[in-house]
Parts: sequence; structure tokens; C-alpha cells
Amino acid sequence: MVTEQQLSDLGQLTPDGIRRLGIHPNRIEKQQDRFIGHFAGYELHSHYQPIISLTHQRTVGYEALMRPHLDGEAESPLALFAQCRTPFQISHLDRVSRALHLMNFRMLGHRDGWLFLNIRGEEIRQSNMDAAGIRHTLAEFGFQPEQIVLEILEDAVHDELLLAEFVQEFRNAGFLVAIDDFGTGQSNFDRIWKINPNIVKLDRSMIRNAHQQPRARRIFPRLVSLLRETESLVLIEGIENQDEALLAMDTDADMVQGYYFARPTADGRSHDNLSENIGQLHKEYANHQRQGRLTFQSQLVTFESMITACADLIRLDHSFEESSKVLLEQEGCRRIFLLDEQGYQITRTIAPSHTESDSHYHPLKQAQGANWARRKYFQRAIESPNRVYISRPYLALPDASIDVTFAMAFNRHNKLYVLCCDVDSRYIDAAGNLLQQGQMITQPL
Repeated sequence: MVTEQQLSDLGQLTPDGIRRLGIHPNRIEKQQDRFIGHFAGYELHSHYQPIISLTHQRTVGYEALMRPHLDGEAESPLALFAQCRTPFQISHLDRVSRALHLMNFRMLGHRDGWLFLNIRGEEIRQSNMDAAGIRHTLAEFGFQPEQIVLEILEDAVHDELLLAEFVQEFRNAGFLVAIDDFGTGQSNFDRIWKINPNIVKLDRSMIRNAHQQPRARRIFPRLVSLLRETESLVLIEGIENQDEALLAMDTDADMVQGYYFARPTADGRSHDNLSENIGQLHKEYANHQRQGRLTFQSQLVTFESMITACADLIRLDHSFEESSKVLLEQEGCRRIFLLDEQGYQITRTIAPSHTESDSHYHPLKQAQGANWARRKYFQRAIESPNRVYISRPYLALPDASIDVTFAMAFNRHNKLYVLCCDVDSRYIDAAGNLLQQGQMITQPL
């Protein structure tokens, strides 16, 4: 087991220092240039998975992960924790693993990145709220609190007030706090606002769902943006392939983590060409956006010209139905309607003959006389007559479809009208997320 001489290899580290981390020194053994932990017949090893900033194109942190072995065979950490019969045993194993991670991480000499340390819910209690004492103890290991990110499983603590107090205590002492696995269990924004973490880690199921489901794909970038508005950095976990990496790049996420970039290893090193690979990923993303933008702009021009032609026919006193015929035939068109300058719909809604009507929303089908003045597309069109405004995707009535609305205000017989055309957002937003990047109004006609 560990000796005084071996401990002196770490500078000021002493058995008493290890005890102050809540474990006995005989739980730790030094083998060559690594420390090994011992618990219930298992050997415990430290692995570190790099955490990447796509913007900086480099590793900015490392998540410490326990790798238990029994009789020389690798075992699951969950299987080992499952063998703990009491909360005390769980807490003790948690502390042994953290002490091991700290000692090995210092041996590795990673000075520029954060060290993410997992804390189980059993450790979130009043008796552990001695952040100043832990700060002093970590100094013996050569760590400053701003180097440490305490990673807490969000729904592991059911007492929100206790969790918020714990987070505030350690943030005040200079530590960073991350909430792990957001998107599972009891995840909700109310908890994030109350807890106020530095970092929110999105569960890997979220990037997987965004990759597989169009609805999740549409919502994902906005979810990331909303989390950042709570004043938390966002880290996307579980990225395993290039498609998921490109989805992550299409958001405002600050950091990423996953096998696609680097697997957990004993030394925490990523592959030598990480920066080059991320640079190539940026090129792939830029090319994807460029191709999508060309298609997108072509679609905008098509609808702009058709809506302008429709408005011109209405100006010339053609009937609304006759004026809309060509526009109705355009692929992606869902419905067309006309508003007055107060936002009241003055015509019936007309739709292509092939459009299926969802009977579930039949009470909302009759829209003549409805007032749409609070819609942004109406407000922007009124502000800029003779321009075509394109809304962001939204849930449109009467069939609760995700559409965008093209809107154009024009004068007819000294009265202002707004022509509106709802278009299937899946058709118009070929680049995947261009319509989320800001309100778009065409140049003056």
C-alpha cells in the first residue's frame, strides 16, 4: 500500500491529506506511475475522457471515470455500486474514486483543462457543505477550485432546496458545478433556474433523438439556446458519429464529448490529429450550410415572386381565389389568406386540393374574421410594405402543422392589406436550421 516516500512524490500530499478527503490511505496503492484504488476486492482505475470546444478546436477539460477490475477482468462501475448495501458504502466508494482521480490527474500533468468529478446524490447533504475545507485540502493536491467541475446527476437529489444550497456553497468557494444528464428523469428548466449551475450537460439521448427524429431535430438548437439564456454553458454528451457532430455544430453548444472525438483513456489524451479532424468537421459543416443556403435562397426567390404576382393581381381587382391559383400549385404551399391593416382575416382560407385536413382541429378551421395582429409575420409586413417577410417555423393553425409564413403588405385603393401564405417548413428550410438563425426580410422590390 501507499508509503510516506511514495506520497512525497506528489509534493505536499500526505496520508492526512488523503484522510481529509474522507478515505483511509490504505485504500490507495501506487503502481509505477499510476495510483490504484481498492474497494471490496476490486481494483479501481482512473480513466479520463476529453471534453472538446469545437470553437477553440481543442480539449478544454476531462471527465474522470472509474474503471473497476475484479480478478483482472474489467467490470461495470454500475455493477460495483450495485453491490454497495448501504448509503455509507456508496458514499465511501464515491470518495475513493474521486481521491484516485485527483491523484492520477495530477500525475498526468494536465494543467490547462478542467477536471470534471462526478458526485453521487448520496454526497449532497448538509454535513458535506464545507467547501472552504475541501478547497484547502485540494490545495494540498495542487488544485485550485476553478480547475474543478463538480458534476451532479440532476435528478439524483429530490430536495431541490438542499441541492441549490449545495451548489451555491461550492460556487461561492470558487468551484464550478455541472448538472449531468439533463433531458432525462425529472429534468426541467425550473430546476435549472433554481440550481443555477455553471454548466449543463445534455444527456446523450438528446443528440441521438435529434439525429433520428425531425421534430427533435427542429427543437434541439432552440433548447440549447434557451439553456444558455439561463446563464449556463451547454455541453452535449454522447456524440458518436459525424452526423451527430454536425448537429452539435448547428447549435450554440459550448462543448462536446463523445467517442467520435475521444474515448476515455488512462492518460486522457485525445488522438494526435484532433485539431485537424475538428477543422475538417468545420469544413464539412460550412459546405453543408452553403449548399443548403443555395437551395434555401432559390426557394425564397420562388415564393417571393409568386406572392408578389398574387398581390399584383389583387391590386388589379382580380378575385382573391383567381389571384392565388398559381401560388396554390407551388410545392410546399399549405394555405393562403388575406388580412386587413388591423390584422383581421377578410377572406376565407384557401388551400391546395391535395391538402389533407386534420379533423381533430375542426373547431379552428373557420378563420374568416379571426385577428392575426399579434403574429410577428403580420407586424413585420406592416412595418415594411412591399417587402416579403418570412417567419420562423411555428405551430400554425388550423391543423397544428409546423409551417413558415410568407407575408407581404401592399396598398389597394388606398387601403393596406397583408397577403399571407403558409408553407411547410420541411420544404422551405432545406439547410436544416437556416430559419432559426434570424428574421429574414427580402430586399426592397
